[in-house]
Formats: sequence, C-alpha cells, structure tokens
Amino acid sequence: MKIIDWHAGFVSAMKLELIANERDLVYDEEHPLANRAQRIDLLIIRNDNSVKIVNSIGGIFSKFNICEYKSPGQSLTYGDFYKILAYTGLYLNETQHNRNYNACDYTMTFVRESHPYNLFKRLAEDGIRIEDNNQGIYRLYNNLPFATQVIVTKEIPDNRKSWLKCLTRSGTVSELESILENTPALDVHNKRYADNMMDIFTSANRELVSKQIKEEPEMCNAVNELFADEIAEMKVIIADKDALITKLQSDRDSQLASKDSIIADKDAMISKLQSELDKYIKKEMG
Repeated sequence: MKIIDWHAGFVSAMKLELIANERDLVYDEEHPLANRAQRIDLLIIRNDNSVKIVNSIGGIFSKFNICEYKSPGQSLTYGDFYKILAYTGLYLNETQHNRNYNACDYTMTFVRESHPYNLFKRLAEDGIRIEDNNQGIYRLYNNLPFATQVIVTKEIPDNRKSWLKCLTRSGTVSELESILENTPALDVHNKRYADNMMDIFTSANRELVSKQIKEEPEMCNAVNELFADEIAEMKVIIADKDALITKLQSDRDSQLASKDSIIADKDAMISKLQSELDKYIKKEMG
C-alpha cells in the first residue's frame, strides 16, 4: 500500500486555497524551533498586513501564522492545542530578538477533518468561547494570547470547492470533480500542487475514482488531461527503457556472436595442430 504524505498534501492545499495572495505570503514548512526537535507544521508569513487575504481561511492572518495539521484519523487533543500555543510563544520569543512584534502579530490555525468535540468541550471549560461561522471555521476567543481558529474540513460547504476538503479517505464525487474542474486554470507552478492533491485523493479513494472512471468516460478523459504531462514524461521514460533494453540485447548478441567466432577459430586451430601432430607422429613412427 502506498504511503500517503498527508502533510505535503496539506501544504499544497493551503497554497491553492490562498492562491489569490500567493505573492503576499511566504510558506515555511516544518519550521524548526530553538532546540530543533520541535517543529511547526506550516508557518505562513504575511509580507504586508495591509493587503487583504481573499480566502476566509486566512481571515485571521496577521504577520506570523502558525498552522497545525492533523491527517485523517489523527485526533486533535487538548494537549495538542496547548503544545501549539507553547510553540507559538517560542516562535514569538525567537522573532523578538530581531524586531519588536506584539502578540497580535501571531495567529494559530488548527486544521483537521472531523469535529473536535472533546477538545471544544475542554476549551469551553477553560472559559474559551467558540464561535461557528457555519463555514467549517471556528474562531476561539477569551483567555488566549493569540488569534486562533480551528478549521474542520468536513464541514466546509461543498459549494466552496475547497482543496482542504479533498484531504480525506471518504472522498465524494463532488470533491473529485472539484479537483478536475479547478486544475486546468492553474499555471505550471501551481498545477504541481493540484497534481499532488489529485495523487493523494486517488491514493486515499481508489474505489471511488476507479468507479467514476468506469461509469463516466468523460471523467477518464479529464484525468488523462490532468496528468497529460506526467503521462507524456512516462512514455518517454518507457521508450528510453525499451531502447536501452534493445541496445543491451543487441550488445549481448554481438558479444555472444564474437565469442562463438573466437571459439570456432580456436577449434579450427586445435584441429589443424592435431592434424599436423598426427602427421608428425606417423612420419616418425614410419
């Protein structure tokens, strides 16, 4: 079974979600903290706070935005929440050495597929207010030093055509169609992120994808079009491999023919020497 790199998919999905502001944001994956053992899943740095972030998932973004992702099946626990709070504090401490930033310059974003009922219950007990905007985005207020949100990808409406929703093992036809419909409009730079998303979605939802391709020929064409460059590249690789195999076989046949010729020459020489030896012996004996 192919290992799915969910975190790479998460980074690709975030870049595609925030594509309208791609020139305004810098992405730092697996950012190490002071002791190098602790890492931030994704750090998004905003170049200019005055520029509006178009996508609502970046609505709380400030200068430094710490993102924590939990892949399908992973839980987002009470401990995880406060660990990332601590990481954000550590990162604040690091950046204070260079510039004078305030707590309002840092945000925390947690992303997971399913609703974190237990976490929200524990946070409510801590006096934290949780506000639902009915878009799969929950804002957290009170008793927190940094602006905070939790994104529940399963609750993002289908009409949003969200890339984050496609990070799932329970994919839908709508999500598959979303990838196929939104990819062609991307430039070469961003298409590679969509290709990564398609690869992850296909690996995690093989039955769904296979069924749709069998039932809808036009979808098969769409998939082929999406991976046209990769298919062309693979054809070149296969052609090169076949050419190499043919050359190796030809070289081997040539070498075998050469060896056969050498053996035949040696056999002929041995026969000649044997004949001359027989004549000599006969003469001497005669």
